[in-house]
Amino acid sequence: MPIKSLFGKTFHAIETSLDIAKERHGLITGNIANLDTPGYSPKDIDFRDALKDALEGTSVDLFRTNPCHFGSKISYPEPSSSSSDSINIDKEMSKLAENNLRYRTSVEVLLRKLSGLKYAITEGGR
Repeated sequence: MPIKSLFGKTFHAIETSLDIAKERHGLITGNIANLDTPGYSPKDIDFRDALKDALEGTSVDLFRTNPCHFGSKISYPEPSSSSSDSINIDKEMSKLAENNLRYRTSVEVLLRKLSGLKYAITEGGR
């Protein structure tokens, strides 16, 4: 596709990073929401491994709980459950803050890339 070649691999990497951060955010907030649920084991995905797998093209299919669910452009490793059944709120909030920082950094990189394209299109303001 010509559009893909215009943006290159950088935009794909940024898109993948944002998707993984969004998925991880949902898992972490689910852990926090189930803080007092007996028998619930916290779930998480390793951001670096998921990003590496997605960019290298080696991915694991998503687990579908319903055949009517839509597919995804990228696949994530199945969330791993930690060995302890208790959820440490401080640890989960720390993960949430770290994930938020990664997401915001990816958005900033995307905005700067788009700003560079806009500058090139307008020929630097000539």
